[in-house]
Amino acid sequence: MGRPLRPVADGLIYHAINRGNNRERVFFGAGDFWAFLKALAQTQLRYPFRLFGYCLMSNHFHLVLQPEDRQSISRILQSLTVAHTWHYHRYHKSVGHVWQGRFKSPLIEGDAHLLTVLRYAESNPLRGGMVADLADYPWSSYAAHGLGQVDPLLSEAPPSASVGVTEAARQAYWRSRSRKRSWQPCGAQ
Repeated sequence: MGRPLRPVADGLIYHAINRGNNRERVFFGAGDFWAFLKALAQTQLRYPFRLFGYCLMSNHFHLVLQPEDRQSISRILQSLTVAHTWHYHRYHKSVGHVWQGRFKSPLIEGDAHLLTVLRYAESNPLRGGMVADLADYPWSSYAAHGLGQVDPLLSEAPPSASVGVTEAARQAYWRSRSRKRSWQPCGAQ
């Protein structure tokens, strides 16, 4: 039996995830993270998509994205991982698989779900015990959402009334859950 086809329609938003082959580390230092972000920017130019959030961990990545009309999530992720793999092998003088099999890309349904997925992706470094405050983790979109830093990769996410109507209110919301002691999944009380 073949793999099920990925849903393809204009306007869909996905939470794309892929891990290093055998769950092995892919990002060893700042150069590896920067190379991935550069490949992401190049892919965005070649196969346009809106990126709402991301988080790069040592052995996996999370991307929250919406392909532009007539673009395919499969083509975007294939282009990204091939470009990154090429850099990885060149830099680390290696061969073989870097990324594990087929990436995952569950659909995001509505503003509330989008908010939950963005918070989940960006909070990975807290849950993984890598930082005590998300402001200390440079490889995610948290700095843009919580601190207002400009990130040229990101598009403005569809608004969510539950976060706040002003930019200051949205940033305050994001920061309110950025520390280990205060983090809990969205919607949890």
